[in-house]
Amino acid sequence: MSLAEIDLLNMALDATGVTLRSKINEGGQKAVYLVDSAGQSAVLKVISLSTSSPDALKRAEREVELLRSIASENVVAVISPLAELGNPATGVAWLEEHLDGEDLSSLLFNVKWSWDDTVGMALDVSRGLAVAHEKRVVHRDLSANNVRRLSSGTYKVMDFGFARFTLKSGLTIGGQPGTPGYASPEHLHAYSGAPTPASDIFSVGILMYAALTGSLPIPHLGDDMDYVTRLRHTVFEPLANLRPDLGADQLDVINRCLHRQPARRFLNGAALSLTLEDMK
Repeated sequence: MSLAEIDLLNMALDATGVTLRSKINEGGQKAVYLVDSAGQSAVLKVISLSTSSPDALKRAEREVELLRSIASENVVAVISPLAELGNPATGVAWLEEHLDGEDLSSLLFNVKWSWDDTVGMALDVSRGLAVAHEKRVVHRDLSANNVRRLSSGTYKVMDFGFARFTLKSGLTIGGQPGTPGYASPEHLHAYSGAPTPASDIFSVGILMYAALTGSLPIPHLGDDMDYVTRLRHTVFEPLANLRPDLGADQLDVINRCLHRQPARRFLNGAALSLTLEDMK
């Protein structure tokens, strides 16, 4: 780590009153650590504000406050308020519950899932989103890396909107958080406004499609403009061609999630979860 990263980490440890165990990972301006909090494992997340947008601090404060108010067995729990690091603030940090198990990214592409397993995953994810959507929190970056399957078999949604990703050419995805391969057409400003709950539903459709087929419907293949074109027009291999064993109702649910027009999808996590509950 650089000296600046070490300084930021030390400030975060002091501000949250935890003890460092190990580094888990990092991406962009965010670093994630396993820590000890009063004898219990927890996750410390630290974001550098040095190269962030001017509103990054206010956005982080708002999102942590909202996430602390979300109580769902399908959403990772935020267990501390946001701590500003430095004066003026050069970073922020907060604590989340530590989750066992493994990220969905390590499970999706090894074998094609059954319909029942796919619905079980999507139902947990949509239930988590439903609680967030009720509080007007949109995830905006629902990738396989942000869903975790616990050892109990329960799925939890993580990382609501803190990470920002860009395409290799430097093109941003609509100025919004979003991972190439998992973004919605709205991330490209194909429609007015920012991503909405229906954008999260598009990403659930991607996760379901990937579980059933072993591949993303609209993968990023290295050419940014090619990806943008395919995403804008939602060009992908029909699921019926890859899973002819699925019934019309099953195909319709996923195709509706992946509809190019947000208004034609399920409105939010609650609407999707109600439909999936009837299909278990």
